[in-house]
Amino acid sequence: MNPDKGCGHQNEDQDQLGVGNGSAHGQKYPFIEEFSEFLASVSTHSLKFKLMTHQQRLFAKSLWEAENYGGSLSKCRAHLKEIYGDFWHRLTSIEEHFTDEREYCEYALKLDHMKQWDNRQKLAKLQQNLQSDEQQDI
Repeated sequence: MNPDKGCGHQNEDQDQLGVGNGSAHGQKYPFIEEFSEFLASVSTHSLKFKLMTHQQRLFAKSLWEAENYGGSLSKCRAHLKEIYGDFWHRLTSIEEHFTDEREYCEYALKLDHMKQWDNRQKLAKLQQNLQSDEQQDI
């Protein structure tokens, strides 16, 4: 411990993340960073039609439409005109208010990835409980 009270107090009372316990970060969803990098490297067409199921595409599209004026650029323009006036394009852009659908596709796939890991952990716990119950019966 450091004799300096301020430093010693900090070292004793604070639970800080350091290099030593860095391996514990992100354990709930292994490979999520790698999966995200992979998704970012895939073309939009491959993402939507080779990696996603029909249900995942519908989910992503529903989220996208809910947050992007039903998917209508004309509705977005009308809304921007209503907020900013006739010269809205001088103050803002469509891109700031209308998100690309790809982001929602990636989000849907990441959610599914996390769901699969959650299911795997539940199954592992169930198997572990069954094994411990069997050992207690012996």
